[in-house]
Amino acid sequence: MLKKACLLLAATCLLQSVSVAKQPNVVLILADDMSPDLSMLGTPGIETPNIDAFAKEGVYFNNAFAASASCSPSRTAILTGMWPHSNGNWRNVHTPPLNLPDKAFSRETHIVDKVGIGRDVATLPEVFQANGYFTAITQKLHLSPAWRYPYDARNPVQSEPKRFHKVMGDFIEQAGDRPFFIHANVAAPHRPYRAHLKSNPDQELPAADSIEVPSFLPDTPGVRRDMQEYYACVEIADACVGAILQALDDAGIREETFIIFTSDQGMPIHYAKASAYPTGTRIPLAVVGPGVVKGQTNDSPVSQIDYAPTILDYCGIEIPEVMQGESLRPILSGGDSIEGREYVFAEHNSHGPDPREFYPQRVVTDGNWYYILNVDPEKTQRLPDDLRGVEVWGNHAYDAIIAAKESHPAEYAYLTLFDKPRQPEHLYKINEDKWGVHDLATNPERQAVLQRMRAAMHMWRTATNDIEKSPLEIPEQPDAH
Repeated sequence: MLKKACLLLAATCLLQSVSVAKQPNVVLILADDMSPDLSMLGTPGIETPNIDAFAKEGVYFNNAFAASASCSPSRTAILTGMWPHSNGNWRNVHTPPLNLPDKAFSRETHIVDKVGIGRDVATLPEVFQANGYFTAITQKLHLSPAWRYPYDARNPVQSEPKRFHKVMGDFIEQAGDRPFFIHANVAAPHRPYRAHLKSNPDQELPAADSIEVPSFLPDTPGVRRDMQEYYACVEIADACVGAILQALDDAGIREETFIIFTSDQGMPIHYAKASAYPTGTRIPLAVVGPGVVKGQTNDSPVSQIDYAPTILDYCGIEIPEVMQGESLRPILSGGDSIEGREYVFAEHNSHGPDPREFYPQRVVTDGNWYYILNVDPEKTQRLPDDLRGVEVWGNHAYDAIIAAKESHPAEYAYLTLFDKPRQPEHLYKINEDKWGVHDLATNPERQAVLQRMRAAMHMWRTATNDIEKSPLEIPEQPDAH
């Protein structure tokens, strides 16, 4: 009888250890304002060896899209698995810096934004906390209200690889025997570029004649210099990714860690960031971890709202019903697509609280065709500060574009289009036109495609109870106060 009891006890302990082993650590690496600019993708003039090697360890998604091309809405979509107009965080929000004490992140904080998620919304840090995980975050929060994102540890490290290595090591040590969720925000390549370059004095600019200037920008020396600095900061982000991965290697736990590398939105320039145009929403995405196939690329359209369900699925944690995304496990396990999915969607409402910045746009894409609905096309849109050459953000391209208005009128028009009413719809074939400079919405040969995309848009907006005209129609969330 004693022998049988011992065997039962041993079996129970074995099952418990297997259960613990199946619950992986999670690291979400999030670059700030980075388009899919990687040497593995053929981006000229730069080298991104760490991200390239990492992507080849798992699955790289060629058609990953931000839920919104502004910091807070995209990050909230990632952590809630919901569209911004559904979770309530539809614009950038004011939140406490990570170096403040715990009180600043509690309900006792004096830093509270009017916009934030509601009580019925679930966040990844909350779910992980409830399931015994240690949670940590770097660089910035930018999520509202702060108490709905209960990270156990915080560190404001920005874009210094050596510091990232140390901070990651500290987080891993603090986690102890608990599995962990580390939300590793990397500040680069967000403006000001020269702040990252100052913190990384050995970083060189790529040669001016080696890089590509997007076709919606005038190719002048000033603009090309700005792009050089952007690409240099992409390389800094790559070095930070390498440092984060090295810390996992040093701790001997990389193989048991589910890792995502991605970005919150595209590059920080007009007609990209803070808009729904293709360069704003298209982002890099690579996933590596236990149970993920190796060395594959995938062309299926995927969204940031898919990250939370995917992470929870791999951790064996029930996915909250409120989440609107889908687990990418069928693709990460070797499949071609998510069953029944033809499209993903995206949106823009406003970058900041200034009503002059309000300009609601809605997107539907299948990874090839890219349709934009301008919800209130007669309205004008003020560009955010970091896109308008304000000195603190170091946007030296802005003045260079203004100076080129006579020599490059077509490219100058992409800057001034925000100052006037726009047509209600846009249609681009982004596999052939990655910058979205050939609008096919009025092309007679593309009307069948336009109607199909328009119908998909209408179904999605109806199903998600979308706004009619203004982002102020999005209900004020009760848990934001």
